[in-house]
Amino acid sequence: MHELPLTKSILEMAIKYAQRTDSRKVVTIVLRLGALRDIKKEWIQHYFNYISKGTIAEDAEILIIPDPIVCRCNDCGKDFEIDRDGYACEEILCPNCSTRNYTLISGTKFQIEGIEVI
Repeated sequence: MHELPLTKSILEMAIKYAQRTDSRKVVTIVLRLGALRDIKKEWIQHYFNYISKGTIAEDAEILIIPDPIVCRCNDCGKDFEIDRDGYACEEILCPNCSTRNYTLISGTKFQIEGIEVI
């Protein structure tokens, strides 16, 4: 249910952008969504369809760009991607040098990448 307040914010930003650019319709909203976020993309579109009725964003499509989980080894410098299902900090090893000394560098984003208007 936490998708609803996020979706309201997305709608507000899209409408403000359309108004600022003197546009008459929001067509598409592109979101970058991190794999570590507990956000269901189907619920974002569902809520958006509901709350955007009667606005210039009604019928806009939400496109999701996945932001994968990527770590950087602090010992050898290698970047490596991991699967969310296998994400448990104590079990992650660098595939290059087998250390557990890493920094998370992506996978947590939730941001608007673009808004298409006409």
